[in-house]
This record gives sequence, structure tokens and C-alpha cells, in this order.
Amino acid sequence: MTDGIVASWLCVAAIAACSDAVDTRAEVGGGGAGAGAGIPSTTLASGGAATGSGGHGGGGQGEGGESSPLVLVGAWGGLGTEPGQFVEPSSVELDTAGFVYVAGHEDRVQKFTGEGELVAIWGTSGAGDGQFNHPHGLAIDRARGDIVYIGDQENGRVQVFTPDGTFVRLWTDPQFQHIHDVGIDPSTGDLFIGDYELDVLQRFTATGEQVEELGGTGTGPGQFDGIWGVSTDSAGNVYVADTFNQRIQKLDANGAFVAQWQTAGEDAFMKPTGVFVDATDVVHVCDSVAETVYRFDVDGALLERWYLPDILGEPSEPEDIVTDETGEHVYLVEVLNHRVYHLLRQ
Repeated sequence: MTDGIVASWLCVAAIAACSDAVDTRAEVGGGGAGAGAGIPSTTLASGGAATGSGGHGGGGQGEGGESSPLVLVGAWGGLGTEPGQFVEPSSVELDTAGFVYVAGHEDRVQKFTGEGELVAIWGTSGAGDGQFNHPHGLAIDRARGDIVYIGDQENGRVQVFTPDGTFVRLWTDPQFQHIHDVGIDPSTGDLFIGDYELDVLQRFTATGEQVEELGGTGTGPGQFDGIWGVSTDSAGNVYVADTFNQRIQKLDANGAFVAQWQTAGEDAFMKPTGVFVDATDVVHVCDSVAETVYRFDVDGALLERWYLPDILGEPSEPEDIVTDETGEHVYLVEVLNHRVYHLLRQ
């Protein structure tokens, strides 16, 4: 391993020069509904459609059934391996400059502006430094220079990059059997890495030294059955999507069990996937089977539910979610239509 090597970035100028490059952006906010409305046909799933905020009632619902102040601004992607396309995008993150990072089954990371313009691509299939075999789990340390951590799932390792794509380091661990997500403790920069297969949550320093190992397979407090998403709040508490136990577990900064949530208001979780805690300590949870995103406070009280077909105008399987520092701009990746959706809270 050689520290400081530069990852292979595919710049926008090169992308534009490709004869087969396609514009995969879809500006749909405020537009009409209908198949292909404002979207190149290459970005639509079969029979897909995109709508503005007026589609199917125009928004999600809060706990009391009131309309949520959430509108669809745009979408981009679609199934494929061309620049700007995705194969089951599994992870999404934002840096402090507002750039959007997406990882999927194409064995690469793609970087976009907040409006969906492709900026760069790094990574190819392989096991070398800066290469990937099914990247899954993105985390960006916005408090420490936007350092990018990527779970390189089938290579059994975590890779670290600067936001301009420069490879920094990597580390492996015997417990990295199926990395599914990476969370960052904002106060220390430590990482919480969840393994879907072994049902363990490991804490590491930013340089890869193991601090502790938590969990194990089971249904009891602090045990897991399929760790999917991991995130932390400002106090260092850790929130884990314990997928096949159909619950969210909350652990304190020392790894001790605090609470679990198996319901969101009157809804029982079906398949909780992505978890993200924003800068105001609002906990966002994706449920891919329910096609819904739920917003909670840190004690598990439901704040809002967003039923995605009503907002997006099409079926959806949300996989991961991230917001900016204000919580106004929301980015969602989902694996049914292989897209990124940009939502705005007003």
C-alpha cells in the first residue's frame, strides 16, 4: 500500500468528450407529471414517471396526517454503468461544500453537485488501492476536512480518501465480512462500522485502531440481526438499523444499550435500512418495504412520515438518506429506479 497515491478521477471535461455520455439529470420540481416529464428516457425505469410536488397529493404526511413541507426538486441516475448512472445505489453522503457522493454496485464512487451535475468519478473494480468490490457504506467527516470513508464490502476493508479523490489509507479486519455502513462520532472522529453478516458493530479510530466490538447475533438489547444503517448524534449516541429484528436500536457513546424503536407512530417497521442523524439531532430512517422515510427525535418520538410514492410519483425502495447542515436539502438513494432524489423542506 502506498499512502498519498491519487485515485483515478474521471473529470467532467473527459465525460463531456465521450460520444456515448448522457445527461442523467432530471429537473422535476414544479413541473408536470408524466412518463419522462423533464427526464431523458435513459434515466427512467420501465414504466417510470417523475412528478413535481403536485403528484399524488404533493407531499408526505406528518404524525397527525398534515401535509409535510417537502417537495421534489430533482432526480438523476437510472440503471446503467455510464457516467451518472447507477446499479443499486446503496450509499449517499454530502460534504461541507454541498457535493453529493454516491456509491453503488458499479464499483465506483460518483461525485455530483447538489443539482446533479456530475463532477468526478473514482474507482474501478479490483482489490488495489483506490479500487472497489461492491462499496457499501459512505461516511464523510464534515468536522475534519471532509475526509471520506468507504466500506469496501467484498474486499473486506475500509478505504479513506480526501474529498478530491486522493487515496489516503485503508485497513482490514477479520470481522469485516460484509460491511454495510459507516457512522462517525462527531466529537472524536471515531468510526462505527456495522457488519451485516456477523451482526457486530465495531468502533475504530480514524486511523483504523479498534476501540471496541459490540453486538452479536440475537434479538436481545444490543444484539442484531442484519445491521443495515449506522449514524450518530451530537452527543455520540449511535443509532443502528437492526433490519431483520425490524427495529432501530440506540446505544450511548460507550456502546451501552439505551432504547429500541419498533414502531413509528401507528406503523410497525417492515425493513428499516438507511439511518441518518442530521445536525439538529433529527433521526431519519428509511423503510424500503414501506416506501417511507420517518423522522424522529432522539427519544424515538415520531415527528414526520414521508410516504415516497406520494412525493416522487412512482414506487420506491429507499436505501439511504442524507441532509445538509440546515436539514432543508435532503438526498435519497433508492434501488428500484436506481436514482438519487433531491428533496427540499420548505
